[in-house]
Amino acid sequence: MQRIVWIDYYITGLIETYGTNDVYELYDCLEITIIRLNPENILLRGNEAIYNRDFNNKEIVFIRNDLNRKYERFILAHELAHAIIHTNACTAAFDKTLLNEGKLERQAHYFALKLLNINPYDIDYKDYTIDQMSCVLCIPSKYLKSAL
Repeated sequence: MQRIVWIDYYITGLIETYGTNDVYELYDCLEITIIRLNPENILLRGNEAIYNRDFNNKEIVFIRNDLNRKYERFILAHELAHAIIHTNACTAAFDKTLLNEGKLERQAHYFALKLLNINPYDIDYKDYTIDQMSCVLCIPSKYLKSAL
């Protein structure tokens, strides 16, 4: 996984400030509300989760209610990345011409993996393919591939 140093600094700062890397505790500390919705709910727009910076003057993550716990943690960490490191991008999100969405998504995947201490290059996964790691970690291979 290619290191993105400035994102590493954000993660280190979060952990030092709040004394945890637990995504649920961080959401509580940062007062970001998690709302679980049925997958077909229109607010999700077909996504697994959506971060909204200003929903009735609150920060909220709408997330599918059918995700397993490991995958939910990853998705919440990914959305937390958007909340913390993509503050300007979130305000420009409706004008897709202003954003490099692929880059922002790769950064959010990297943030999530680092925050959750998931290292695809760990010795435990030495002989695994990305698809095998995906199964063990409960994270789709497309997200692992984009962060590597």
